[in-house]
Amino acid sequence: MSKVAYQKKVRSITKEVTLLRRYWESSSGLSNSFRARIWQPKLKKYAYINLDADNEQDAINETLDKWSERRTDIKEGRDIASKNRKLQTFINEFVDVQKVRANDKQITVKRADVIGYHLVCLTKFWVDNGRPTLDELSRLYELEWQNYRSTHRAQKTGKIISARTRNNETNTHKMFFRWCEKKRYSSRIPEMETLKVERTNSPFPQEYYQKLLAVTRKGVKDGRNPRIRWELMNYRYVILLMAGIGCRVLECKNLRWRDIDVRKTGVYLYINGKGKERTIRIPDRVYGHLMDLRKYKEENYPNYNSTESPHIFNTWKSPKATKHYSGEVRKRWMKESGMPDPDDYELVCFRHKFITDALNNGAHSLTIATYCGTSQLMIEKTYSGLVAAQVYDLVFKNTPEEALERKKTPKWLELSEEENTSVS
Repeated sequence: MSKVAYQKKVRSITKEVTLLRRYWESSSGLSNSFRARIWQPKLKKYAYINLDADNEQDAINETLDKWSERRTDIKEGRDIASKNRKLQTFINEFVDVQKVRANDKQITVKRADVIGYHLVCLTKFWVDNGRPTLDELSRLYELEWQNYRSTHRAQKTGKIISARTRNNETNTHKMFFRWCEKKRYSSRIPEMETLKVERTNSPFPQEYYQKLLAVTRKGVKDGRNPRIRWELMNYRYVILLMAGIGCRVLECKNLRWRDIDVRKTGVYLYINGKGKERTIRIPDRVYGHLMDLRKYKEENYPNYNSTESPHIFNTWKSPKATKHYSGEVRKRWMKESGMPDPDDYELVCFRHKFITDALNNGAHSLTIATYCGTSQLMIEKTYSGLVAAQVYDLVFKNTPEEALERKKTPKWLELSEEENTSVS
């Protein structure tokens, strides 16, 4: 293995440029090569560039050529030494920055990990295109990335990578290129259009809902160990909660026992997530679901208490909130309930079910928007095609100003679970 021994100045070519000769010992004896040292005044540091020349005059000419090619970058303060570094070097530095951000609670640890995963395919693209410089990589990315990535398949499922996943990857890549430009490692950021994503808002089919609940009960009962039963129980009650009040998955994850407020006028729940917050009155049956979950945890796990485990949906033997609900469990439960195409339904379909049922039962779109923490425009845009034609004008048009101030639970929400099922 060769080992660098020392380098010696050959001559100063200009005030900023010096020709050096490097010497090192190897198994074949003493070896040497030329390199250029160029001063970067804005960065206040040298850049070293290895040369191909094998004699002094050719080395001088090559040095002047390299210097001339990079004078604009030097003038504008970009590190010309970065052109000789491998992409993985920049990615490692960038990922380290994200890990620091995660330690400082600016992003989650999972988000920092995902950023690293998204950059793996960029490295593969760089290799497949001959390991270009960052600026050239940016240019190639603009021209060829979408076609390149469109043919790839997910390792686990074998399916073509979805437009949503590719958009997430592109957002991470652009963040990486912006960071490189800010650090003056490169001079351009690729311009990319976001792929259109077909957003599904299909509500969970009402005819399969009771069957699904039966499947979830059996799934919890048949769980092979206490930890799995705990996680399945959490998942079951997330479904009940989302279908019962139309909240978001993130809002479920953020829920704490202290957010439940029992008053003379009813039971209220403080909800927050996606930068939004609200306090809503919840039906007695939903409050009963939450109390059933707490009772289950207290009876089956003696060390559990809501003070040391403040999150309603906490992980096994930990006070931390559950951060992930298995898509495989959801699909298995849906398949066992007999419903077709379970792959087409995400967990959010239970929020869609609640909102669609509410609209079809005659609740005004503004009331539902306020209750579910969204806008009336979003309700109308997303759900107008899912409600019965005869109630469209009733729920979407002629909004009274006083409806903005409505705080009480809509009457239909106070029906029992059996009554709601029969109405829908």
